[in-house]
Amino acid sequence: MLYIGQTYSTSNQSKKDAENPNYLEVNESSKTNYYAQTHLAKSYKNYKDQRGIVRYGDQECIIVSSNTKPRSESYNPWEDEFNEDIGYIHYYGDNKTKDRNPEDTPGNKRLLEQFKISQNKDPKIRAKAIPILFFESNKPGERIFHGYGTVESVKLVTQYSGTPENKEYFSNYLFTFCVFSLKKEQEAFNWDWIDARRDHDQYAPSLAPKEWQDWIKNGNFNQVRRHVYGRSTSKKKEQLPIPGSKLDSILSQIYNYYNDNPYGFEYLAKDVTRLLIEDSGTICHDGWVTQASGDGGYDYVLRIDIGKAGLSQVRQVVLGQAKCYETKNGISGKDVDRIIARLKRGWIAAFVTTSYFTDATQKEILEDNYPIMLINGKKVAEVVSQYIYRNNITLEQYLAKLGTEQEYRNPEDILKEE
Repeated sequence: MLYIGQTYSTSNQSKKDAENPNYLEVNESSKTNYYAQTHLAKSYKNYKDQRGIVRYGDQECIIVSSNTKPRSESYNPWEDEFNEDIGYIHYYGDNKTKDRNPEDTPGNKRLLEQFKISQNKDPKIRAKAIPILFFESNKPGERIFHGYGTVESVKLVTQYSGTPENKEYFSNYLFTFCVFSLKKEQEAFNWDWIDARRDHDQYAPSLAPKEWQDWIKNGNFNQVRRHVYGRSTSKKKEQLPIPGSKLDSILSQIYNYYNDNPYGFEYLAKDVTRLLIEDSGTICHDGWVTQASGDGGYDYVLRIDIGKAGLSQVRQVVLGQAKCYETKNGISGKDVDRIIARLKRGWIAAFVTTSYFTDATQKEILEDNYPIMLINGKKVAEVVSQYIYRNNITLEQYLAKLGTEQEYRNPEDILKEE
């Protein structure tokens, strides 16, 4: 069995252990042994060297593996995004040069074929879809399972390789996968289905997860999409970039840039909040940063517009707080209380930091159900990384263009602006 979010061992020793007939019965570590849990110790196939997009057999499975280990400056800054708790994974294809049609690379070709099948209205065609399994590797000898699903949408994008000073642009595909729910299987992915497909058991429909069977019948992604209800707390390491990664470098540069200018960081915090809101498909009216001193418990103001203009539109004030902290210093409940105290009915808050939110702070917000966005250091780096890439500018150019003038207005004034 495989469980979403679980890290599995893929070391050479793990494979040797799995080949021992008594290993599963006598060793607790077999539960996190990749070869044991995927029955590969007895397989003639070699799944060990998973890189990128690999198809196994005619109908067996496709494994998509993302390498998120720390990288050098000479790589594409767009990184794959795993949002399996809300049923999405964004993954960049395997074209890496300007001299090749992105449709012709092996991995892209495989996923484009699956996209055509997944969009077909005929259940008999959808029944031929090959399950796609998602893995992430950020340490040698380890692999994290992120679920299974199929291609939901495809977008042609422009990327670059090299360094920011010496870029080579090329076309590639951005694939959005729908991660299927496993709630009817008690959150366990049974590899028996893949083994049966390997043996050409007519796609092994009886062993397929229930959501896969339902999707074959109706083709509705939203009915089978994985969704984890409720909000949970995040550990410190989950709120900060992987040490040595590109995002870690970006976050360090942001902190150093604003370390002696905390008021300047408020402009970046406002822009990051706006970009996050707009990325969700909601209209965000740009506002202002408050005066440097005596801000009254908030640092900037934005507005969310819900619905079309006129009587059908609802406007909500967004009050923001910004703290440029070292990553070792977490945001406490006392830091958050000031912004919460300023909220009026129908308003929401945003708290942006280069650091992380302590566990106690998160629990307090969850228990009291406060309407506040917590934007940690990792998210700041991700948003900024995407923005500078999309706009083909350097981090320094982006930070320099942010405003410096401060306002002396009431938050309610933003509701009147057009």
